Amino acid sequence: MIIRVNQLFSFLDNHGIKYLLLRPIDFEKDFEDVDLIIPYRDFNKLLDLVSDNFQNVFLKYSNANGSIQLFLDNILLDIKFDICFLPRKSLIFKHDIPYGKVVIIDGRYLYPDVTEEILFTFWTYHIFLDKKNPLESSTYQMYKNLYFSSWEKFVISDFFLKWTEFIFHKNNSIAINYINLFFKNDMMLLNKNDNKKIQNLAIISNRLIFKFYFDKYYFKLLRISGSLKRRRSILEIKKKLVYEI
Repeated sequence: MIIRVNQLFSFLDNHGIKYLLLRPIDFEKDFEDVDLIIPYRDFNKLLDLVSDNFQNVFLKYSNANGSIQLFLDNILLDIKFDICFLPRKSLIFKHDIPYGKVVIIDGRYLYPDVTEEILFTFWTYHIFLDKKNPLESSTYQMYKNLYFSSWEKFVISDFFLKWTEFIFHKNNSIAINYINLFFKNDMMLLNKNDNKKIQNLAIISNRLIFKFYFDKYYFKLLRISGSLKRRRSILEIKKKLVYEI
């Protein structure tokens, strides 16, 4: 698997496709997908290339806003077009982000080739805003091993503080307090509602109450209807992208 995934990223690099790997991959553990951010225009360019370079190609709509699933020879790319948070990606940011390549470490781990502050920031807000409990994240143990002794320098980094303000606005100090409590409690929640508190803070800070609950039931309806299970062709998706780009 490590060879196939490495070949996939070499393919992206060789064709100038911009991307950001959101979380590391441990090739000695089972993983379901590869989480990437790819801008719309680069994604459209990628769709023009994959049919001639991969044998089995299809797409599925994702259970979240601004996302799509691209299957390339049994590798699932879970693609977002922007930085986004909350369970159904109701909170979307159109800010410029630092795209980068990937690097293999110790012959086992695939990491985004970005600064430590960038990786920590987006990974941290994934486990706090996208999950009911950080332990539900498939990368939680890797996250804990990496930051158990080093988290303090990252929570005061300029990049982390900037994105904390983007997400929580004037409530940023409250959010940082929740996060500090988590780390000081050996990276465990003090109680089971702590993640819900920080998610609610993001929802309230961005006036997303209506959208959050609309998305919850809208995507539930799509799941029940079976729409999300259908395989989609490249042509079908590209027609839709015309209106997105």
